[in-house]
Amino acid sequence: MDSDSLVSIIVPVYGVEEFLDASVRSALAQTHRNIELILVDDESPDRCPQMCDEWAAKDDRVKVIHQRNGGISAARNAGLKVAAGAYIYFMDPDDLIEPNLVERCLSAMQEHDADLVMFQFDTIGESGTELESSYKHNDYSDSTVLTPQEAIKLQIQSEINGYFWAFLAPASTYLDHDFSFPVGRKIEDMARICNVIGESKRIVRIPDALYHYRLRSGSAMGAISTSNMSDWLQAAEDRENYIRGRYPELKRYVALQTLNILGNTDFETIRQSIVYGLKIDPESRTKFKDRMQGFLDDLEDTDISEKVKTVVDFFRGDQSDADADRVPESGADPVPVQTGK
Repeated sequence: MDSDSLVSIIVPVYGVEEFLDASVRSALAQTHRNIELILVDDESPDRCPQMCDEWAAKDDRVKVIHQRNGGISAARNAGLKVAAGAYIYFMDPDDLIEPNLVERCLSAMQEHDADLVMFQFDTIGESGTELESSYKHNDYSDSTVLTPQEAIKLQIQSEINGYFWAFLAPASTYLDHDFSFPVGRKIEDMARICNVIGESKRIVRIPDALYHYRLRSGSAMGAISTSNMSDWLQAAEDRENYIRGRYPELKRYVALQTLNILGNTDFETIRQSIVYGLKIDPESRTKFKDRMQGFLDDLEDTDISEKVKTVVDFFRGDQSDADADRVPESGADPVPVQTGK
């Protein structure tokens, strides 16, 4: 690894004019100077498009892409297509990064002979003040080297969060494996995080808080709710399909952990998601039921809790179909997909 390698920082931009300047400043202040900052304007309805162009005029390391509104995944994919760096880093347009983030990650790669570096993060408010937070992702105090299989297990357990701004990876991890984010869906990070972990050879987690996640009105950290249950299920399926194909020895582990997550979620939330929120078409409902059966097949004779059985039976049963069929179609007009939080 060349310590002076070009690093591409990709930032999808939408509706964050209040925070964009601070975010860009934190990226351009990197002690590792050889960076390109790719700002992808996702047809933002505020001053963000103009602000992006102004930054490009100030600093020749800034590249700007203006595109039709497609959401965070489409914006990230557009950034990947033009990225020239040997390493890729994603950040959100309203958050802040430490000035030594890139330098520290590249140094950790050399020190630990790793090709993927994960780090800690904290939470700030809209004004930038630090907020009290406690994330399982941060529950370690020493640098830790992991195999891809070990890291995937921790990710399935939610001990490694799925946020793409929490690690730095080589460009080859993306470009050599036909990688893309799923367009038109939320929870895109969870859907693809294991693809990045799984194509790495050696992962190191360093105990440095290098990212400051801004919690603001409308922010969402991907919790299961009636509004995003469908996307969560699709993301879980994407993750499962990748692991089953790349690391089949982990399929039982994935099945059990996924069912336990569903079992520990309030059942009424899940039921309402199906009945009132998702409006799932018959083909998708059949697919979900088949997935539940597939999990059980993977687990064979493994005991599962009664709570998990209740959730599985609901997803597999005719009652979910009948209830969902009674849900009236929404007459709401489509709205632009908001990139970011």
